[in-house]
Amino acid sequence: MNCMRFAGVRRCGYSSCACIDEMTTTLSLLLLLLAAVKLQNIAGERILLASPQIPSHVMAQTAVGEELVRRGHQVYIAIGSRYPRPESLEHLGLRAVSYRVPASDVTFGARDDLLAQGIFSPDYDATSLAPAVSSMVSRDCELMLSDDGFMERVRALNFDVALVEPFAVNPCVLLLPHRLNLRFVSLANFYLPWTIRMPALPSFLRIRGPVSISASSQSILWNSLVNSLIYLSAHWQIPSTVWNNTLLEKYSTSPDLTWNELILKSELFFVVSDHHLGSPLPMFPNVIPVPCITVRPTNPLPDELHQLAAQSRDGLILVTFGSMASSFPSSIVAKLLAAFSRLNQTVIARLRVPDEVAVPGNVHVFQWLPQNDILAHRQTRLFVTHCGSNGQHEALYHGVPMLGFPLFAEQPLNCERARAKGLALTMNIHDFTADQLSANIGELLRNRTYADNARRRSAILHDQPLVGPKKAAHWIEHVLKHGSAHLRSPAMDLPLHRFLMLDVIAVVVVTTLVISILACASALVITRTAWRKWVYQTSPKKLQ
Repeated sequence: MNCMRFAGVRRCGYSSCACIDEMTTTLSLLLLLLAAVKLQNIAGERILLASPQIPSHVMAQTAVGEELVRRGHQVYIAIGSRYPRPESLEHLGLRAVSYRVPASDVTFGARDDLLAQGIFSPDYDATSLAPAVSSMVSRDCELMLSDDGFMERVRALNFDVALVEPFAVNPCVLLLPHRLNLRFVSLANFYLPWTIRMPALPSFLRIRGPVSISASSQSILWNSLVNSLIYLSAHWQIPSTVWNNTLLEKYSTSPDLTWNELILKSELFFVVSDHHLGSPLPMFPNVIPVPCITVRPTNPLPDELHQLAAQSRDGLILVTFGSMASSFPSSIVAKLLAAFSRLNQTVIARLRVPDEVAVPGNVHVFQWLPQNDILAHRQTRLFVTHCGSNGQHEALYHGVPMLGFPLFAEQPLNCERARAKGLALTMNIHDFTADQLSANIGELLRNRTYADNARRRSAILHDQPLVGPKKAAHWIEHVLKHGSAHLRSPAMDLPLHRFLMLDVIAVVVVTTLVISILACASALVITRTAWRKWVYQTSPKKLQ
């Protein structure tokens, strides 16, 4: 290579002008090598997702998984072999690792009429729902953990971290990272506050229970007493009676491990709600609110829906009742459609309509709908919903008021909170008329207060750097880079009795009792002594 130096600059000689090209190529290769090393250090981690096979819960996890894939990570999801539409996971860039589920098993989402049959049964008891769901989740965990082929595959993949859901009625999915000796972070709709050592008291935090209390009257002594009893009962009864301790004993690798201890091994606690729909709560740095967890960048509506939106001069009303509830008794469907027929708006509904019920001309029924994309459309005026967490936060994100028909679990509380914030009205699915429904829809459409409140709270929600899956993905990467010790409170290492200062309270109470008893005893001795002295001095013998 005939190169010469001129004025401090290395130049090509006239006989060989390939010098600069070679230098450029070498420099490019070095830059590519440095970029690859940096990318290997900050991305490309292998992440496992696992949750109960409830479609809405899987949806929340896949939203985070999709964002992690977008950031360059390899994301796998543990999924049952009978999960509906598994191809949708591959479309998101996720890699499924399946375990066998027998064809005889009843799985979540396989038949959405089963939920309706239970809710509208004359023998329906809301208190029996949690044990029934817990039993189904336990069965699914048993199938997953006992599938040797599945366990060998996930162990061979050598994951860096797992995103799992400690489901409120059964946290058995946590046994998967526990068996793999894998660090994990948690994502859930709800945590029992004291279980994760959140310093929240029943004086301001409500837990859904069998007794309904008003969100707007927490200062009333009776409501506070009822909420306190529900609060205490939930913390002590659910782990001991609803969660499956037999499963824990069978698959735990540590003797005497409890569910509460296993939950506290989580490095982060993502919770899918916050003060935008609920109340502000005291939280430690590793308890991270991620509202709007299923909100994704919007896509154009499919052609049929796009045409309906374009032709509707008075706007759209979206009607969905979640991933597990589109079948209702014909009497309920008839009342819904009778009310919708009186509207000028176009109604788009995910609903199964019995053959004997006529569908009005302004109502269009589908078996699947892109809920987030419809709520984001400028023509959407109202969302009729069961007040599930995912849909409710999507409506909040896009500034759409709601009409709630809560069905089960925490949904009545969700509806009540939205109503208290001026975002919604709520109705009873078991006891309503077409006239009442029509009147409430009219109130929500005509009274601009609801739409204004929804837009204002949506603007507040948007005015933060990260929302939903982007926020969750950011913090997962943070923990992968830096660990989580700097986020963890010492309270999480305390036993519950010390966290609640029951030992201190016991010492104070015992000390107070001892002092009180000694004071009373002393007073009694002094009184008796004084009495005897007075009696002796005033006796007849002494007087003579």
